[in-house]
Amino acid sequence: MKKNIFYIILIALALKVIYLGFAVGVSKLNVGYSTGYTTNDFFSLFKRNDSFWYQKAAEEGYPKITNEMDLGYSYGKYFKQSVWAHFPLYPLSIRMVETLCNLDFSRSAFIVSLVFSITSFIGFYLLCLSVFKLDERRSFFSTLFFMLFPFHYYYSMYYTEATFFTCLAFSFINISKKRYVTMSFWLIPLTLARPNGIVCLLPLFIYYIEVEGGFICFYNNIKNWDWPKIKNVLWFFSAPLALAVYCIYQKYMTDHYFAYVKAQAGWYKEFMFPFLGLFRRGDLATQFNSVYTIVFMLMAIVMAKKIPLSLNILIWVSILLPMTSGSVACMPRYISAIFPFTIYMASFFVDRKRGILILPVLLLLQLLTFYPWLISDPFSY
Repeated sequence: MKKNIFYIILIALALKVIYLGFAVGVSKLNVGYSTGYTTNDFFSLFKRNDSFWYQKAAEEGYPKITNEMDLGYSYGKYFKQSVWAHFPLYPLSIRMVETLCNLDFSRSAFIVSLVFSITSFIGFYLLCLSVFKLDERRSFFSTLFFMLFPFHYYYSMYYTEATFFTCLAFSFINISKKRYVTMSFWLIPLTLARPNGIVCLLPLFIYYIEVEGGFICFYNNIKNWDWPKIKNVLWFFSAPLALAVYCIYQKYMTDHYFAYVKAQAGWYKEFMFPFLGLFRRGDLATQFNSVYTIVFMLMAIVMAKKIPLSLNILIWVSILLPMTSGSVACMPRYISAIFPFTIYMASFFVDRKRGILILPVLLLLQLLTFYPWLISDPFSY
């Protein structure tokens, strides 16, 4: 296992070099686009789109709001956005590195990205071992599948994917090992990493019930007041307590307990039935993301009986919740964190004689999806 983890770290570092080489190659092609990248500015390679909002939050903090409109709004072509739409864990992590190491945002964010991209890949490997009970060979192959899959370059960018997935993975891992105290500490950053972090508490709690013997056993423990078992449930309250503290902070700073919800309006997001967001706009990104999302929803239906209830809930919550905003923007990024999909797809290749040949194909596809990031195309949001 230690040897595989060492290889995972090396491959994670190699991916950074591959991204660099690909960016240099693209910058030298006369394709009518500018990547905004030069060989003297390595750290800018990972900084696009919402990365600038994380920089603003890290360097300026979350401002005091006296006018509700300053949280965010959108009316036709007029809109206003604010950092309150983004959760604090990731920018605060960068701010800490900036302060401790006396570095600028890009270099601090690179350090944070490097650490969490590696921990997210290791976390995926350990998930395969402890939650899915795969052997080391299959776990290692599945991890490579995860690292090289299209759109998973986000785990190396100045985004929250690696941080969020690390916390999610190790929450599942600690439940599988019945280390509930340690799990409770992972739930806190999970909750503060992204808005859907608190919703992940539901599949995590269902998984805890499954690990402890199932729903009947759980009901009997409650009915018979089995305190050692009931005590384990209390460790899950670290997540809602963390969210409550953050909501109180938002109330103090903006006069709204859920300021992050109101701030979503600046990104033209509005609450609606999830499926109404599909094909809502005519641009290529919306059409692709809609088809991409439908493909994975169909996959979820096919694999429903092959995975436990907890992971089914994780899949559907992770897909449907962001779609309630009335948009399928960022769906490939959100789907990347739904690890049962990756393990299911990898299972079709892991035992095939030439199954390993899928890995270079995935890498090429990932670089293809990485290109819109380089040119800051909306397709990469």
